Amino acid sequence: MPIIEHSSVRMPEVVDYHRERSLVSSANGAKSLTIKEVELHPGWEGRLHTHPTDIAMMVTAGAIQIMIGDHVETVRAGCTLLAPPGVPHKLINRLWIPARMWVTYPAAELETTYLE
Repeated sequence: MPIIEHSSVRMPEVVDYHRERSLVSSANGAKSLTIKEVELHPGWEGRLHTHPTDIAMMVTAGAIQIMIGDHVETVRAGCTLLAPPGVPHKLINRLWIPARMWVTYPAAELETTYLE
């Protein structure tokens, strides 16, 4: 049973308004769980997409906008976004500070279908 020391997993440099590090993944023995720390900087806009599994995105710092259909809602630190299987969504950071999240899903590899 591995113990993962978070400080030993470096957060990479920001590229295209985004950076992330995997804390739990197949690289350290997980068969059906992934946990990532993701940071989205102002100017980030993802693409509309779906996944075949639940995804939980716990906002730990800042705030992020989530678009579901034509509706955009701002979600602040202390809240969790839940994207159920098959629900089209995308994340956007049009705010002035980076948003940090812990992203968790029950799969070693995340299947994503892009809609735009």
